[in-house]
Amino acid sequence: MNRRPLPLLLGEYMSFRLLQFLALALPEHLAVRLGDILGTLAAAAARGRRRIAEENLLNAFPGMSRERARRIATGVFRHCVRGTIEVVRGQRVIRPYNLRRIVTFRNEEVVDRIMESGRPAIWVTAHLGTWELFGMCLSMRKARLTTVYRPLHNPWLDRLIRRHRTAMGQRMVERKGALPALLRVLRRGESHVALLVDQHVRHGAVWVPFFGRPAATTPAPALLALRTGAPIVLWYTRRLPGVFRFEAVVDEPIYVAPGDDPRGEVLRVTERISRRLEDFIRSAPEQWLWFHRRWRTPPDGILEEETDVEPSRHAV
Repeated sequence: MNRRPLPLLLGEYMSFRLLQFLALALPEHLAVRLGDILGTLAAAAARGRRRIAEENLLNAFPGMSRERARRIATGVFRHCVRGTIEVVRGQRVIRPYNLRRIVTFRNEEVVDRIMESGRPAIWVTAHLGTWELFGMCLSMRKARLTTVYRPLHNPWLDRLIRRHRTAMGQRMVERKGALPALLRVLRRGESHVALLVDQHVRHGAVWVPFFGRPAATTPAPALLALRTGAPIVLWYTRRLPGVFRFEAVVDEPIYVAPGDDPRGEVLRVTERISRRLEDFIRSAPEQWLWFHRRWRTPPDGILEEETDVEPSRHAV
């Protein structure tokens, strides 16, 4: 049951609807400027989260100065608000005929091969850049996409976001019990699967290095690939300098081989995914959610067969 006060929930919803309106009503450059201003204000108001971001940055980049960590942490808040505006505008203005003017692809031939194969893939990324835009790109290629969704605490925002994702051609499954549902759609060839796997996982995690420290990480992509034979494709979409310009980077697929040690293979692939996501984040550190408590005290590392899938809590 949601115990948050009704006026707070309503205020959140109305604020988001106002941001939506301004994102579409203002010219592009003014909408972007609004995102930067609101993001700076959010960083000043959320001092606790900003301090978490600064400490995470200093731990991840030992040679970084406190001043630079502070600048990047503030930039993360600007990125989040600006990213919301970009996704709202993107849903309205991005179309197949102007997609390549807005999004520059690297290794697009990988996407072409996956689509031409007729077999679904497991698309894996982090909360980096404007990740929702890639879902739009796949939808424009007529790709059916299933994503894992964690309901928001605000029921009005939850319905709104579900409606927007559905409009982009996505099918959503609840986090609880997601793994069997994802296995079904992959085995039946019904849909591609998209996962964000860079947040702390409480249950069924494996502990793998991430920026030099052990982090509880979901093995879901490796488990799904092991059980279905679907390829894992790592990718990210980051913002480029200028207004409403992005770069989508796609890696060569990873294929999981069962062999004689499936649990060891799951761990190896999960470590490989974690290392590559770290590379992605290093390329644009101001566009990752450093204020998330990613590193927590590790217990004895375990791998559970019925692991939960960690979804995005920051969908827009």
